[in-house]
Amino acid sequence: MKLLFVLCLSLFLANTSFAQVYVDGVAIDTTNTPFCQLFCTNASGLSRARVLIDYGQRFVDNGLSRPKIAGPDKQVITFNSSIDALNFMVRQGWQLVTFKMKGDTFVYLLQWRKL
Repeated sequence: MKLLFVLCLSLFLANTSFAQVYVDGVAIDTTNTPFCQLFCTNASGLSRARVLIDYGQRFVDNGLSRPKIAGPDKQVITFNSSIDALNFMVRQGWQLVTFKMKGDTFVYLLQWRKL
């Protein structure tokens, strides 16, 4: 009986901790955010891709400090390309609704999947 309880509890905890994307320390999937936009500029030369997630937060892009994106372990993530960032978001429980190009930037509209 105790084993069954531990098994059920661990499955519940694994399911609830499935998708956590942090933007500057805020878990965006717990902010009642059904949509977000992912802005991605691909890497050029020796630099990495520049990625910004807009979930409705107040943000001024001064180019000096961008919001940090972290995964479930709260470790800051750097992305190699826009597809790398998009794949990360899909693995975290978001699905692609539409996308567009704005200059050299990909703008992806993502929707939170209901689990």
